[in-house]
Amino acid sequence: IPEDCCAVAKLLMTTGSPFPEEPVPSEEESENGLKRQQLKNSEAVEKYEGLIGDLMDCLSNRNLPWKFEHISIGFLSLLLRDDHQLPPAAVTFFVKSLNHDSLYVRKVAISAVAGIVKQIKRPHKKVPVSPTELSKNSETMALSRIVAGDRPDNQWLQYNSSNLPRTSQEWDHCVFVEKTHWGYYCWPRKMMIYAPEAEQPKQNLSRTEMTERELIIFDHFTDPVFINQFIEFLSLEDRKGKDKFSPRRFCLFKGLFRNFGDAFLPVLQPHMERLVSDSHESKQRCVAEIISGLIRGCKHWSFSKVEILWELLCPLLRTALSNITIETYADWGTCIATACESRDPRKLHRLFEMLMESPVNGEGGSFVDACRLYVLQGGLAQQEWRVPELLHRLLQYLEPKLTQVYKNVRERIGSVLTYIFMIDVNLPYTQPTTSPRISDFTERILLKLKPLTEGDEEIQNHVIEENEVGEQDERTQAIKLLKTVLKWLIASAGRSFTTAVPEQLQLLPLLFKIAPVENDDSYDELKRDAKTCLSLMSQGLLYPDQIPMVLDALKEIAGSSSWHARYTVLTYLQIMVFYNLFTFMSDQKAVKDVRGLVIKLLEDEQLEVREMAATTLSGFLQCNFLSMDAPMQAHFEALCKTRLPKKRKRELGSVVDTIPSADLVRRHAGVLGLSACILSSPYDVPTWMPQLLMDLSAHLNDTQPIEMTVKKTLSNFRRTHHDNWQQHKQQFTDDQLLVLTDLLVSPLRPRLPKHQLGLERRPSFLNDLRTQHSRTAEKISDKTWKLHCSSQKDYNGESELHTAVLCDAFTVRTRLS
Repeated sequence: IPEDCCAVAKLLMTTGSPFPEEPVPSEEESENGLKRQQLKNSEAVEKYEGLIGDLMDCLSNRNLPWKFEHISIGFLSLLLRDDHQLPPAAVTFFVKSLNHDSLYVRKVAISAVAGIVKQIKRPHKKVPVSPTELSKNSETMALSRIVAGDRPDNQWLQYNSSNLPRTSQEWDHCVFVEKTHWGYYCWPRKMMIYAPEAEQPKQNLSRTEMTERELIIFDHFTDPVFINQFIEFLSLEDRKGKDKFSPRRFCLFKGLFRNFGDAFLPVLQPHMERLVSDSHESKQRCVAEIISGLIRGCKHWSFSKVEILWELLCPLLRTALSNITIETYADWGTCIATACESRDPRKLHRLFEMLMESPVNGEGGSFVDACRLYVLQGGLAQQEWRVPELLHRLLQYLEPKLTQVYKNVRERIGSVLTYIFMIDVNLPYTQPTTSPRISDFTERILLKLKPLTEGDEEIQNHVIEENEVGEQDERTQAIKLLKTVLKWLIASAGRSFTTAVPEQLQLLPLLFKIAPVENDDSYDELKRDAKTCLSLMSQGLLYPDQIPMVLDALKEIAGSSSWHARYTVLTYLQIMVFYNLFTFMSDQKAVKDVRGLVIKLLEDEQLEVREMAATTLSGFLQCNFLSMDAPMQAHFEALCKTRLPKKRKRELGSVVDTIPSADLVRRHAGVLGLSACILSSPYDVPTWMPQLLMDLSAHLNDTQPIEMTVKKTLSNFRRTHHDNWQQHKQQFTDDQLLVLTDLLVSPLRPRLPKHQLGLERRPSFLNDLRTQHSRTAEKISDKTWKLHCSSQKDYNGESELHTAVLCDAFTVRTRLS
């Protein structure tokens, strides 16, 4: 227990608040307690070292079965502690086990040696600094509240190519801040950075200056024979097709180069040069793990050693990127991303400048271009807000190349654009970023997409997947550009911190124009991406000031001549409202606009659009976004009453008269509105529903598609209300139940043909009976109806019951005749 902690505890006990249950110990008691603690600690150390010794004795037994050997090694690896170093004998065992024949033992040894080098790491001195003094800008954020983002007081942390440490003197005077998050939102209360190199532990110790544990590791890793065998094992394939970049091996090499400097570099350099030229997956992965550990491990190296290191690494990385394959590109991306994590970008300027050298140059084909961008993206993404200059340079380089025709390059450029604009966030108490901004970029893109946005001509994907030589027309170039923009919008939908900005929403009309209605894999890439992009954008969070703009765009598209666009407006509207339900409901004007848009599309001339509008309306009513009020009901009932002229007799050879489409559409719109209201309450029967069902039943014999809409609605009503029908039917009057039962039951019962029975449908037949013999007919009607309804209780016997009803009615008719 630290002494300062004991002093605070003693002070707390003497204050009297809270009052301690035990009296404050005297000085003598404190000394005795300290002695007992030290004795107990020494006993624990003896037991700890004794346990390690027993395990080492077991492992030294050559007759020990391999299963027990693995168990002992696993136990031994679990005994590594932060507060006590492993005994030298155990260190020797684990280092030698790096070249063990067993794969399991080698894996355990790699993790153990990585922990050992962390145990023996020499502490580096840190000194406090003042961020305001380090800022050369006289302006300071003298504000009453904290403001996040790029500010005058944190500009000195950002990458600036005109102020990089290129000499030994500049390197020594440069204040490196490794933590990426420091300074963006606020500064630490006490900011500690590493002291100058002169005050740090000595690098490249001689053998006499090393500890016993350090000497064991040093001797083995400077032995060429040991290194040859070790690299050979590391470059073996473990699980074909499933091996990935190993964080354990990375930590091992990082610790070795951190503790011992460049002492092992001469022995490893020939192996690195050999491995990087080999295109095999396991060889490439091995050298990627070494390079990432080397870059992270040179954190405290001197300027001269770092320069020598980059003179070695830059050619190796260029060779690696030229030999990259589909199996290894992910490993190299992880390598660079891991190397750049929690590192000052000014310290890695040689790496970033090398990666920025023409990443899309066509050498090696489109796959190599996409891989170079992927590796560059991995490095820049780790730096976040600290490299605005590099992001601007990369965007300026990529903009002329957005018309790439290769799909893999387009997808990678879209992903890179996402990270370029990642820091462009519009949040409260956030300064505007100095990194590239989405609004400026989108404005430039919209100008280039004008050939597609102007006019109603259908957009076809007629671009051939090859780089054509010569000039191409603006429309073809715009289609290529749109493909890349769609990849960017799709990638940014799931990764960016904020949703689409107003400038991006201006692309909505173009996307609605392209997106297909059906889900069909046969559609080309452009249509699929447009549909995916619309789906993702509709799920984004909308700010209150963006809602009117989106609704205006949807209203404009709803008047389009393309019914596909009008149909897609409704699917977009559904998702957008459900994902932003509370924001919409807090704006009554927005609710009114959505209601008007849906009811307008309910009268669309295209059947598919009308049906989707009914589905949308039903969903909005079900989630209480819209309410079923008297004006809505009256509007639908009025539409249902639209008169359809009678069909005239067709003379031979004449064209068939058709019902005017406008009247049919209005009548169908009313029926669809009633249907949407009914289906919006699948588990209860509101007070307004019985009357709507009666209104709907009057249209059962209307012309198509009205008849089919009514049948579907009644079928769905029966299905959803079947389980609790005993409660739901209490909302209906007897007359309504009679009509409803006739609608829901009779058409679904099996019947014999009329000509075999000589019967009409039950209601008309019973009406005849009532007219001729009222009393007898009433008795027969009751009996027939009871039998008919009882058939609902047993579906298996419904055919026999129904036949019995018909036979009974047939007997009555025979007697009457």
